[in-house]
Amino acid sequence: MSSSHFLVAAAAISGWQYSHKGDITGPFDSKEQAIESAIAAAGESDDPEVAVLVQDNDMKVETVWRPGKLEQS
Repeated sequence: MSSSHFLVAAAAISGWQYSHKGDITGPFDSKEQAIESAIAAAGESDDPEVAVLVQDNDMKVETVWRPGKLEQS
């Protein structure tokens, strides 16, 4: 896995957020909004290995986006 990833997860208090290199963005009202925002931010990255990951409540992590690939979720 690339060290440059955007991780979407449930926020500590409520809603959803994403983090990238220690910076947290959110909260968002829905998981879908957080994913869309993370994909937009990742798309601006110059890293060809960047990825957007989603962590569910069971701590399972799924890759939902990489450059040049369609959203998988």
